[in-house]
Amino acid sequence: MVRFLTDNRIAPTPASNTPHKQELLVIGAGLPRTATSSLQAALEELNITPCLHMAQIIPHTSRQKLLIAATHSTDTATRQKQVNALVSGYAAVCDMPAVFFLADLMDMYPEARVILTTRPSAETWAESCRESLGFFFSSSFGVLGFLWGTERLWFRLNMRILEWAKEKLGEGDIFSAGFYERYNELVRGVARERGREVLEFKADDGWGPLCAFFGRDVPVGPFPRVNERKTFVFIKRVLVVKGVVSWMALGGLVWLVWRYGMPLLYT
Repeated sequence: MVRFLTDNRIAPTPASNTPHKQELLVIGAGLPRTATSSLQAALEELNITPCLHMAQIIPHTSRQKLLIAATHSTDTATRQKQVNALVSGYAAVCDMPAVFFLADLMDMYPEARVILTTRPSAETWAESCRESLGFFFSSSFGVLGFLWGTERLWFRLNMRILEWAKEKLGEGDIFSAGFYERYNELVRGVARERGREVLEFKADDGWGPLCAFFGRDVPVGPFPRVNERKTFVFIKRVLVVKGVVSWMALGGLVWLVWRYGMPLLYT
């Protein structure tokens, strides 16, 4: 299974259609490429499971549509209902589903613990993010994936991320050290306004700080390290080939219709 392309996890089934006020235990507030996948794996190893990550959003058009719709909702009650539908049944949420709705999640789940995953430096994060994710924000990806619903929505979601960054932080370049620093300050400010403790955590810190934060024993095995840089390189290759072949097939079909179909209209 390739994360972000496929997802065979079974989504949790909510007990009812009413909002769940205490079911979410952890809000992973860190930006993508701050070891959010490692955090997901670590939380689930600590039995704080399941954890919702963008890897469980992208392969499903219905979840992408719900996420995009919620980012556009200006009415708080409507947006929080959509967010609840997205995260209901999950014990934790991290990556963009948490980033987009940080304040809502803190208000909806006042007992949830907040973790801000970080990198050693803002510049390190910016370089890593640009190298891993830059293609998926490019017009090339938009064109190549246009014929496929999942990729078309993925590109639309990424464009929404750019809009959100401009609206929320006044930052046009999301692959910059300035964006990283502004966002982390936003997290601290939102938490401070609500009197919430934030664990600022790097994957290099290992199990210690995370287990202490939850009052859990340290697992015997090493802290999980899920580096998805190679995954994104592979995904890019797959989607480029898929897109080129799809457009070639469409072009061939159009040519066949023009070459052999049009004369039939005049016979």
